[in-house]
Amino acid sequence: MVTMPDFCCIKFLLQMKIEKKQFGFTNSGVEVHLFRLVDESGAYIELTNYGATWVSAVIPDRNGNLSDVILGYDSLAGYLADTAYLGSTVGRFANRIGNARFTLNRRTYKLDRNDGNNTNHSGFSGFNKKVFDYQIENNKVVFSLFSPDGEGGFPGNLRLNVTYSFSEDLTVTIHYSAESDQDTYLNLTNHAYFNLYSSGNILEHSLYIPSTEMLVTDEFFIPTGEFTNVDNTPFDFSKPKQIGRDIFQNNLQLINNKGYNHCYVLDNPDAECKHAAVLYEPKTCRQLEVFTTKPALLIYSAGFLNSVEAGKTGHCYSPYAGFCLETQFFPDSPNQPSFPDCVLRKGEVYEHRTEYKFSVRL
Repeated sequence: MVTMPDFCCIKFLLQMKIEKKQFGFTNSGVEVHLFRLVDESGAYIELTNYGATWVSAVIPDRNGNLSDVILGYDSLAGYLADTAYLGSTVGRFANRIGNARFTLNRRTYKLDRNDGNNTNHSGFSGFNKKVFDYQIENNKVVFSLFSPDGEGGFPGNLRLNVTYSFSEDLTVTIHYSAESDQDTYLNLTNHAYFNLYSSGNILEHSLYIPSTEMLVTDEFFIPTGEFTNVDNTPFDFSKPKQIGRDIFQNNLQLINNKGYNHCYVLDNPDAECKHAAVLYEPKTCRQLEVFTTKPALLIYSAGFLNSVEAGKTGHCYSPYAGFCLETQFFPDSPNQPSFPDCVLRKGEVYEHRTEYKFSVRL
């Protein structure tokens, strides 16, 4: 069960109610806010403009009890210290780029090396540590950011909007839009860690991914450019399977990643919005379905998770405490000619969305 912190004048109307309160100050003194979007049923989500971060999702279980199903922190201080991207918007480029460089229009761009010789989640200038502007529109919160040319090594002055909405059928929609004054690479995702039981680990959750192919990666988690069929392997979730069933098998990919940290090629590549995953927790009967316009889903069983600050539970988060469902373009796409193109051309609009639909499945 959860209690509701003090927000000004929360009223449960027959429409979505959005409230705002102060969440704290950054180390440089910038004020940060927390937003709550409340459904008439009492379910709600919380967001902050620090990192355009998804802070909480308080959702009913089979008995109607409300619990928070996203890992996070009770105060801004936790997010300031966080190194695991909990709930944040990741950009300019989600996941890894090999050798921290790419070539675009015959020019080579050098990026931050924050993961050995590679860049991960855009290095030291990632959007997860930025304070976004914001605007409230009906049942939406729109977070806006300007990323200058050269930030993190990426070309182009980039203007970005990340829009969150919460509908009465308990669907959270994240809509991304951006424009650049130069050709650039852009690959945005949300890095929420889900735990539909609200405590413990996610090993007894069931997972379904409508995909039979995934990317092969090396020991540094960089794609080799090859694809592999997952049929009859520990990576096969084409039928619902408990996450913990095969996770500790003697498989080099699982050992290197301390579990799952793999990118799946979604079926129906020509579909505008693809079914990406179903996560289910049998004790509470909570279910999460994911739909996206992106071509891939990267799953992460949080084998490397080790938070430096105590989370909402009062304890530091440890491996397998949550599960990430990151919709995105393929990792290292700028260096892999066979991968789907994710260049944002000057004058064009980057526009994608991902939907997270919560429900109870009895």
